[in-house]
Amino acid sequence: MKNFDELNINEKTLKTLKEKGFERPTEVQQNAIPAAMDGKDLVVQARTGSGKTHAFLIPVFQKIEKERSVQAIVLTPTRELALQVEQEAGSIGEKHGIRTVAIYGGASMDQQVKLLQKASVVVGTPGRVMDLMRRGNLNLSQIKFFILDEGDRMMDMGFLPDIKWILRHTPSKKQVMLFSATMPYEIIKLAKTYMDEPIVLKLSEDEISAKGVSQHFVKVGRKNKLSNLSALLDNEPGKYLIFLNTKRGVQWLAERLNKLGYKAFPMHGDMTQASRTKTIDGFKGGDIDILISTDVSARGIDVDNITHVVNYDIPKYEKDYVHRIGRTGRLDKHGKAITFVSKDEVEFLDRIEEYIEREVEGMEVKGKGRLKRRVDFSEHSDIFGMVAFSFETDKEMTMWDIVKEMNKNGFMDHEVGEVKVEGRKGTLSVVSSKADKVKKIRFLKRVELVKQDLRHGR
Repeated sequence: MKNFDELNINEKTLKTLKEKGFERPTEVQQNAIPAAMDGKDLVVQARTGSGKTHAFLIPVFQKIEKERSVQAIVLTPTRELALQVEQEAGSIGEKHGIRTVAIYGGASMDQQVKLLQKASVVVGTPGRVMDLMRRGNLNLSQIKFFILDEGDRMMDMGFLPDIKWILRHTPSKKQVMLFSATMPYEIIKLAKTYMDEPIVLKLSEDEISAKGVSQHFVKVGRKNKLSNLSALLDNEPGKYLIFLNTKRGVQWLAERLNKLGYKAFPMHGDMTQASRTKTIDGFKGGDIDILISTDVSARGIDVDNITHVVNYDIPKYEKDYVHRIGRTGRLDKHGKAITFVSKDEVEFLDRIEEYIEREVEGMEVKGKGRLKRRVDFSEHSDIFGMVAFSFETDKEMTMWDIVKEMNKNGFMDHEVGEVKVEGRKGTLSVVSSKADKVKKIRFLKRVELVKQDLRHGR
């Protein structure tokens, strides 16, 4: 299929797509739009950034009419995503003379009620949708379309009871479309309960393998995370989305990067909605090239030209990893995902690799940044907290000679681990708290740190 004309889309929608520069439908659009226009219920497994928003909006505007009643409801997990979807819906709706509205918490309810009076397409978060329904300001009894966007994230955030409540207050005869990057059990059960012989389209095999995204991990501890990030920013210029696990961490990293001279912007739940919207618009428009976010706040970021995703904090859940790296490598473009992993976080990397069924490649960040790297002996210690060094001596020495000399240089017996020596060359290990003193010992020559692999076999 070469272009949207072959999908029998009406001229008003086609005009909007052409104005936005959309020439050819993506895979999910090619498969979902014809089925949806035939009135079929759909369960679509499609990765973030695959063009799924227009896959459900185009059929909606193909069928709804210009009248003052809500004919379509789109549920999203976050307000950022609600605004994103409504913006796209509004662009198409404007050509059709059909009003759209985004409803979400943290904004004026009175203003949203006013806009609802003329809206035919509503995009909202479950909590605010339920609030307005209970108040009598939102009536879904006449809807023709019920769309659930990012269904797996809805499940993760505990919205399943809310979704079921909203569904029970809609007509039995309606078209239901469910879009999700992964297919947890709750999604499958929801489809069986509320959908009529749905067509299932699994179009995101590359969601797990992240086709188009080169995946890497960097072995680095707390001391050198920031210096490695700085080196990455300076030596691999691009558009960066950086993830941390906490709001406090996001704010801290943004402040530190700005002190180093970078223009970095935070995105987290403690910011006002106006600030969050302004930040997202700046990131989309190209005014912002370094955005730092939590997982939840990033759900509204739909930007096609992100070159790097950096997991400054490794995600604790495998699905979060998939969602994070799916922000780059979109629409056949190449992207790079880099995860910082400390010695104590190997189990999380193991789980991620098992989930995506591939090995994440180790890499070292090349070049210098604006912050000097420090030797982090804790990252090179074994499970007993011992750090290994190779060395040479001026004369042949036995293991006991080495231990005796170490005692003379302030090391207790329990602070010296395994010692191996053959002639004038050997290795020894010492407790990490005293590892910085080894290179200062005079009888040891050409002392080098023996770098530990992140895990066996790496």
